[in-house]
Amino acid sequence: MAQTDKPAGGGMYRWYVLGLFTVVYAFNFIDRQIITILAPYLKADMGITDAQVGLLFGTAFALFYALFGIPLAKLADGWHRVRTLAIGLGFWSAMTAISGTAVNFTQLALARVGVGVGEASASPAAASVLLDFFPKAKRATALAIYMSGIYIGAGASLMIGGHIVGWWEAAYPVNPPFGLAGWQAAYFAVGIPGLILALLVVTTVREPVRGAIDGHPHPGDPHPFRATFAEMATMFPPFSLFSLRRNGGGTTQIVTNLVTLAACAAAAALVIASTNQLLAPAKRALIADVGGLAITTNLVQWVAIAIGVYATWSWIQSVRLRDPVAARLLLGTPSFYCPVIAGGLVSYGSYGLSTFIFVYGKEHLGLRPEDGWYLGAIAAAAGGIGTGLGGVIGDWARQRHPSGRLFVAIAAAAISAGFSVAQYSVGSITLFYVTNFFALLFLTLWLGPVAATLQDQVLPRMRGLAMAVQFLGANLIGLGLGPYITGLISDATGDLRLAMLCALAPAPIAVLLFLVGARHLPAAEATLIERARAAGEAI
Repeated sequence: MAQTDKPAGGGMYRWYVLGLFTVVYAFNFIDRQIITILAPYLKADMGITDAQVGLLFGTAFALFYALFGIPLAKLADGWHRVRTLAIGLGFWSAMTAISGTAVNFTQLALARVGVGVGEASASPAAASVLLDFFPKAKRATALAIYMSGIYIGAGASLMIGGHIVGWWEAAYPVNPPFGLAGWQAAYFAVGIPGLILALLVVTTVREPVRGAIDGHPHPGDPHPFRATFAEMATMFPPFSLFSLRRNGGGTTQIVTNLVTLAACAAAAALVIASTNQLLAPAKRALIADVGGLAITTNLVQWVAIAIGVYATWSWIQSVRLRDPVAARLLLGTPSFYCPVIAGGLVSYGSYGLSTFIFVYGKEHLGLRPEDGWYLGAIAAAAGGIGTGLGGVIGDWARQRHPSGRLFVAIAAAAISAGFSVAQYSVGSITLFYVTNFFALLFLTLWLGPVAATLQDQVLPRMRGLAMAVQFLGANLIGLGLGPYITGLISDATGDLRLAMLCALAPAPIAVLLFLVGARHLPAAEATLIERARAAGEAI
C-alpha cells in the first residue's frame, strides 16, 4: 500500500499491523526452528552427526542471516519497508518448501542458507514500521508482542512438525506420496502458507512516514538499492578494500583490514586443527573432497565464523568512515554495544539448548514425535507470556529508573539459566516439562526491554540498522556458535547432557555486560541529540 502523508499514531489499525507482523515473525521462527523436531529423522535418513545438525540449525543459517541483515537493514532504512518485508517473507517461505526436496546434507544446507538470507529482511523492516505506529512510551510493549512471535513460532514448529511426521509415518509406512519422508512433508506444509501471508502483508499494510511520530520525519534514501549494495560491498574482499578507499580510508585502515583478514584465517586454521583432535575419525563428517582437500563440517563451521568476524570488522571500519553519527551512537556507546553482546551470549545458551531439546528428550526421556505438542505448547505459552509480560514490566521499570529495562533483563537472564540447569539435571519427564516452562518464561522476559533500550538510543533513520546490529550479535555469537559447539561437545564426549549444560556457561558474563550497559544508559539517553549533533547530524 502507499505511504501515508502523516504520522501513523492511533486507532485499531496499528494493532492490526502489530498482530499481522507478529504472525509473520511466528512464521519466521516456524521455518527456522522446525529442524529441531526433525533432527532425529534427518540424522537417520542422511546419516549426519550432532555437529552437522548444529551446523544446519546454526551456522548455515546464522552467517547469512547476520551478514545479509546489515545491507537489508540499510534497504529497510532507505526504501519501502513493507515491500522489503513481503519480498523477504516470500523468499524464505519458498526456500523452506525447497528444503523438503533435499536428499543430502549439502542440499539441505544450501536451502538453509536461502532461508537465512530471506529471514534477514524481517525484523529490521518490521520493527522500523512498528516504531512509526507506536509512541515511545508503548514501544517496549509493542516490540515485546512482536517478539512473542519467536516463541509462538518455535512452539508451533514443534507441534506442527511432530504432528506431521507422526501422522505421515503412520499413514504411509510404505510407498508414501511422491516418495516423501515425513520430515520432507513437514517442510512443504510450513513453507507454502508463507507465500500467501506475503501477499496479505503487501496488500493490507500501509507504509508510514519514517520518524514522523517522533517529530523527526525522514524521507528515506533517494538511491536505496545503490546504498544497499554499497553496504554489502563493505564486508567482503576485495570489495571491502575498494569501499574503504572510496569512503576516505587511508593506508592505516587498509593495512588494519588486511591484518584482520589474515588473523581471522590463522585463527580459523588453529581452531579447525584443535577441534579436529577432539573428534574421532568417524565423527569428522566429510561433505566433499575438492582436489584432495577434505571439506568437513568442522572446516566449514570455522571458516564461516572467520568470514563472519572479518565481515563484521570490515563493516565497522566502513561505518566509522561513512556515517560517523551511527558509529558514535551504535558502536561507541557502552549502553548500546554491551547489551548487544550480552544478548548474543544469552542467545548462545538458548540456541544451543533449543537445537537439541527433542534429540535430548528422545534419547534420555523417551519422547515420541507426538510429544512435540507438549514441547511446542510450553514454548508457545511460556514464550508468549514471557515476551508480553517482559514488555509491560520493562515499560513499568523504565518509568521508575532510566535503566529499569536492563534491570529486568539482568534478573531474567540469571533466573532462566538456573531453571535450565535444573531442566537438564532431572530424570522425570514431568519435571523436564515444568522446568522447561519456567526457563523459557524468564528467558523471554528480556527480549522486549533490551530491544526498546537499544532503539531509544538511536535516531529514527538508524532504527533498522540498530535492529540488524542487535541481531548480528544474537546470530553470529548465539546461533553461529551455540548449536555447533553444543553438537561438537556431544560428538566429542558422547554425553549430550554435558553438552547442554556447557551451553549455559556464558550466562554470568552476559549478566555482567547488562550491568555495564545499565550503568551507562541514563547519560547516553540524556545526551542522544547532543552527541548526534556533535558527530555531524543536522538536527
